[in-house]
Amino acid sequence: MKIIRAKNLGFCYGVKRSLAMAQKEYPLPVYTYGELIHNKRIVDMLERRGIKAINNLSRINSGTIIIRSHGAPKEIIEEAKEKGLTIVDATCTFVERIRKIVSEKYSDGYKILIFGKKDHPEIIGINSLCDYSAIVIDSEELPELNFSDKVCLVAQTTASAEKFHNIINKIRKCSLKTVEIFDTICYTTMERQREAELLSQKCDKMLVIGDPKSSNTSKLKDICVRFSSTYLITNADELKSIKFNVGDNIGIVAGASAPTESITEVIQYMENNYTEAQNEEFLQAVDAVGTNGKLKDGKRMKVKVTAADEKGITVNFGVKIDGYISADEADLNDAYNPDNYKPGDELDVILLSAKAEDGLYRFSKKKVDKIKEGDKIVDTIRNGEIFELVVDRETKGGLIGKLGTYTVFVPASQIKEKYIHDLKPFIGKTLRLTQLEIDDSKRRIVASQKVILERERKEREEIFWANVIPGVIVNGKVKGISKFGAFVSVDGYDCLVHISDVSWTKFRSIDDVIHTGKKYDFVVLKADREKGKVSLGYKQLQKHPFELAMENHPVGSEFVGKVTSIMPFGAFVEVEPGVEGLVHVSEASNVYVKNINDVFKVGDEVKVKVFAIDPDEKKITLSAKACMPAPTEEEKAVKAEKKESKPRAPKKREIVKEDDSEWSDEDTGNNPFAELLKDLKD
Repeated sequence: MKIIRAKNLGFCYGVKRSLAMAQKEYPLPVYTYGELIHNKRIVDMLERRGIKAINNLSRINSGTIIIRSHGAPKEIIEEAKEKGLTIVDATCTFVERIRKIVSEKYSDGYKILIFGKKDHPEIIGINSLCDYSAIVIDSEELPELNFSDKVCLVAQTTASAEKFHNIINKIRKCSLKTVEIFDTICYTTMERQREAELLSQKCDKMLVIGDPKSSNTSKLKDICVRFSSTYLITNADELKSIKFNVGDNIGIVAGASAPTESITEVIQYMENNYTEAQNEEFLQAVDAVGTNGKLKDGKRMKVKVTAADEKGITVNFGVKIDGYISADEADLNDAYNPDNYKPGDELDVILLSAKAEDGLYRFSKKKVDKIKEGDKIVDTIRNGEIFELVVDRETKGGLIGKLGTYTVFVPASQIKEKYIHDLKPFIGKTLRLTQLEIDDSKRRIVASQKVILERERKEREEIFWANVIPGVIVNGKVKGISKFGAFVSVDGYDCLVHISDVSWTKFRSIDDVIHTGKKYDFVVLKADREKGKVSLGYKQLQKHPFELAMENHPVGSEFVGKVTSIMPFGAFVEVEPGVEGLVHVSEASNVYVKNINDVFKVGDEVKVKVFAIDPDEKKITLSAKACMPAPTEEEKAVKAEKKESKPRAPKKREIVKEDDSEWSDEDTGNNPFAELLKDLKD
């Protein structure tokens, strides 16, 4: 029989942290709000130590209340404060992150969707932060959502990663106004689920160790049962009822709340009762380090200095052949000085090659110094400080690098804000990281670049929205042009310059005014953070053509312009592109003009003088007559002749009423009707 253990067994970081916090000294009596973790063995152990689990605060008025790793409803925390209880918040950091997201998004008007179990204490606590208005999804079916809804989707830390990603794909296909999705499933949960799937596919039977009430343990069982015969057990005694066959491959996984004692008991039972149990991970680890003291590439060793000169250091490590550390492998920052190395000094080194070269084994002290330096860095990053890591290789589910003696694992979900499927491009690259978990016993760090990127993006967003106020001038790069406007990137955010705000004058294409790939200054016209839209203007920063016309053609100046259109009352002449002035028919010539078309045609170039400018109405009055010489005597005679020959309209007589009772004789003289009535005058 072959027994294969999952790599991740035992308590997760959140459970370890809450257990450690629960066992410190606090004002008595000490309670936990609900069971600290979903494992009866641990709950019983805590109760024996005087730490009792309670589900409400009605009967306690003093002492200490420990908030379990799942968190607690906000009203419970408020009640504990009012009672003056000592509050110990052992909420898992991953749960705390979800609580913060939900609280912020709810206050911003978002509808909250949570993928998880509605009655799970973690979900109840999170739901309290949005006044229990969240829609809790416990299947892959989406609820009905309105287009106008702003939706924020999060997941229970122990939810099924596979089902959650299916939910994400479905919700992205919905036509919603705004959707923000946060992948909040704990990375250790995803790792355990991935291992459970891989192991169950190659094992005949799977043992899932944990408490049936544990959500993450139940998820492991659900995964394993799809591929293999699966048994959820809490302790070794339950193994007696399971029938194992000779030649079976047995896989062992455990929930994040399964205590080490339970796991150890199960493994020992299997090893004591079934033949030659093996642990693949253990064998691989032994092979990596080397066995029986044999020399192996990369082995870390202690050596003693026998001599040192400018070229390097000769050392001895208990074998007939000496070792050698070249000057470039002696110290960090190329600070090698042979005077610093005395015969008998003990050095910590790494064997570069198990094969002797020129009768010497080659060692590196610099690599060990770098490892030690890395260990020092580990002590400075425990509070979330940013550190850099060069990625060494790809592994299933993420990237691996070394920081001193610690192996740093970056899950694929924690590399970028969006999930990364192809990890190869990151090998050899430097990542900026913050630690999520440090396991000193295993010299293992789980880290995230995603957390940093999200934080920096939010900081940039705050700065961006604080500065894009209508009227503010910003510099942006034109990214693309469409039929309705130009897309401009300002500090990494896409903004729009509508086609009507590109230029004061007509143009065939936006490319005639601004060009893709180039930077320009724009003025902010509108900024709507809720919709995530910013409208910019380009023409507003350019001089209006009328202003140019006033500058270039002041009152009294003369210029030659082209006739653009003709109306019965005059002709319009182009002053500047997009600006026209009017030559009234009376100012078209120094002689009488009956029809303006007799003088001007569209397209004619004519010399005109600026008579008047009205800035408010944006009107310019022009005169062509003012630019012409005075008429000759002959032209005056022709004008007079035309005037004399012009037929006069008969003069209309006015009827003047002198008073209310009499008519004028003059007015009635040519009035037949008045003639008839004259005898009635008196």
